[in-house]
Amino acid sequence: MKNRYRYFALLALLSVLVLLAPFFTLKSATVDELKKSIDERTRQIKELEKEIAAYQDALESQQGVSQSLNGEIKKLETQIKKLNADIRLTQTEIQKTELVIEDLSGEIRSKEQNITADSAALGELIRAIHESDENSLLEIMLTEGSISDFFDNVGTFETVSDGIKEKIISLQEHKRTLEGERDNRETEQKSLQNLKRDLSGRKSAQEFVNSTKKKLLFDSKNQETRFQKLVKSREAERQLIQRELEDIENELRRLIDPSSLPPKRSGFFGWPLISPYVTQQFGFTDFAISPQGVRIYKNKGHNGVDFRAALGTPIFAVADGVVKDFGDTDTVCSGGSYGRWVVIDHGNNLLSLYGHLSSVAVARGGQVKRGDRVAYSGATGNVTGPHLHFMVYAANTYRFVKSNYCGMIPAGGYLDPNDYLPSL
Repeated sequence: MKNRYRYFALLALLSVLVLLAPFFTLKSATVDELKKSIDERTRQIKELEKEIAAYQDALESQQGVSQSLNGEIKKLETQIKKLNADIRLTQTEIQKTELVIEDLSGEIRSKEQNITADSAALGELIRAIHESDENSLLEIMLTEGSISDFFDNVGTFETVSDGIKEKIISLQEHKRTLEGERDNRETEQKSLQNLKRDLSGRKSAQEFVNSTKKKLLFDSKNQETRFQKLVKSREAERQLIQRELEDIENELRRLIDPSSLPPKRSGFFGWPLISPYVTQQFGFTDFAISPQGVRIYKNKGHNGVDFRAALGTPIFAVADGVVKDFGDTDTVCSGGSYGRWVVIDHGNNLLSLYGHLSSVAVARGGQVKRGDRVAYSGATGNVTGPHLHFMVYAANTYRFVKSNYCGMIPAGGYLDPNDYLPSL
């Protein structure tokens, strides 16, 4: 009778596994709801991306409009609308990512439960077989009520033994899937952290544009003539600041020792933006040799590379390094220099500067890795519209100097960034 109870116990274990199936079936309803929510967020994201693209087209068309108070206000209002859409997009992306993480967490819990159930059943099956081996076939036969009972139980036992192989295979599959789901969840959690940083960066950009609009209306008293006087006054100030900076940089460029620099190589640095689009190259560009460019650069050429970057776009470190300096020249000379900027020391006698930012996302002395978010693009400093101004300095020439017109500004012997950036 002892063996009969053992067989019944084994059958009971298998029955438990069968009874667990409805539990997982019930969970599928929740899974379906999650997936529907994820699909809905995906649809919303596509709609917001269309709305943002329309605002971006409007902003690009406004770049060529002659500078007037109404034109500037209209441009700022379009930027505000676009940033509102950017914020809604990022919030929706955060919601979708949270739902994906919840879905993955549910899958992980399900796999863990499956592994626990499979492991327990497998352990019981192996233990029962081990115990049955202690009794001879003759002993088992004699304990049965009839010969037919004996062969019925032997057949059941063989079925259970075959189930061991199936459970081992199932267990291995669940463990492999579990490892993959955990990797996916970790990736999504990193994505969620970055999206939350992006949301903060875009809100900072929104605050900047709102304050810029208020200041413009206050300074101009909403009068076109007063606005034009402000434009002329700021343009004169910008030229003084630019000339002073050029004089400082020309002196510092003499300190560059080419032998101390890393060999020039495409891809030595990564891109500072996703999907980079260059709006002005280094050196004597078409703009640099135009009447306006000559006035700005004094026939010295452009000292960096400009990238198209809508307000609040994430800016990435081009290589590993340490945050050396950051600042905001607008606090002293509004619209006169690099605005908000950050400099990273890459430890190989090269520094990278990121200018015209809306906000900085790192602290002085902080370690960064290639591809880490370091800032968000803006339209601070001497700009005609939002973009990223990217520069490379020889580290030994870098100075944080006091200027006559714009307080403390970064300066150094600049190099051609294209010597180290990837090829377009």
